[in-house]
Amino acid sequence: MEAGSGVLENRPPTRPRTARDLRAERTAALARRDVGASASEAGLDHLVCACGSERYGLPLTAVAQVLPMRPLTPMPGAVPALIGLIALSGRIVGVVGLARALGRPEPAGETGHLVVLRGSAAPQSLALAVDRVLGIAPAATASGAADPEGLGNAVTSGYAPAAAGADRPDFVIVDLPRLLRRALP
Repeated sequence: MEAGSGVLENRPPTRPRTARDLRAERTAALARRDVGASASEAGLDHLVCACGSERYGLPLTAVAQVLPMRPLTPMPGAVPALIGLIALSGRIVGVVGLARALGRPEPAGETGHLVVLRGSAAPQSLALAVDRVLGIAPAATASGAADPEGLGNAVTSGYAPAAAGADRPDFVIVDLPRLLRRALP
C-alpha cells in the first residue's frame, strides 16, 4: 500500500457484530446506567414535596417546572397512578398522582402543585401531582442510605434527615425511574 492512502494493511479483520453481541452490549450499558443513577442521586439537590404528612425529595435535575394544580381531564381505562391529562404548551402531559404511585394514602382534598418532569426523567411527557412543593434541599443534606429502617420500598433510594437546628424537615429520596417503571407498566 502507498503511504497516505488511509488504509491500514496490518489491521486484523473484524467479525461482524451479531444480535447476541448487541444484546449483551445493551444489557451492560443499561445496567451501568441504572447503578450510576442510584449511586449519584444522593449528591443532587432535591425538590422536596409533601404528600399528606410525608415528604419526598425528587432529584432537581429531573424537574422541568412547578405549576399550581389545574383541572385534569380523566382518562378512562388508564393505570391507577395516572390521574388525568393536562394541556401544557401545546402538548398533552400525563399526570401521575405521587401518593397513588407510591401506594400511600391519597390526600383528602385536591393536590396543590404539578411537578413537570424533564424529558430525560420520563419516556413521555409527565407531571407529578403533589399536595405542596416545600422547597429545595441542598445536596449536602441528602444521605445515600438506601432503604431506611428496612422499609422495603423499591422506589426510594435514600433518606435525608433533618439537620440539627435547621427549619427543613426530613424527607425520603424518590428514585424516579423505578417509580415510573412501577406506576406506568
